[in-house]
Amino acid sequence: MATTKVRRVRVGTRLSVELRARLTKYCAASGISERTIIEDALRKYLDATDDTALLMRRFDRVDRALARDHLNLEVLSEAFGRYMRLWFLTHAPNTAEAGKAAARGAAETQYRQFAQHLGEHFKQGHRFIDDLPVDALSEDDGK
Repeated sequence: MATTKVRRVRVGTRLSVELRARLTKYCAASGISERTIIEDALRKYLDATDDTALLMRRFDRVDRALARDHLNLEVLSEAFGRYMRLWFLTHAPNTAEAGKAAARGAAETQYRQFAQHLGEHFKQGHRFIDDLPVDALSEDDGK
């Protein structure tokens, strides 16, 4: 069975002296023809299959994942804040019906103090992970 010969077309272009010297040196060292190198480079450029395109797609995926994690963290923070507000409200002294309004006010005051204290603590650089025992954070746990 005869194989068909790939038809080729001559293309002429000018390269900088420095780039031509690098191409010649690379071809001599690798044993690959200039035509093969140029065809591969053009194919990668036109098909967008070089490493840059791949990296950009991966960066886009990472960026979307970070945005999703940021949204999840904001939702969890809001839920925790609402939980704490409800906790202060339900643990306020509950006397008579007239005292419920005062208890709600006291619970709101306690929540605001809690939020203020948390903000100041956070601003000073303290993180919850700093309170955990060091051995709980070790990655060498024998698994």
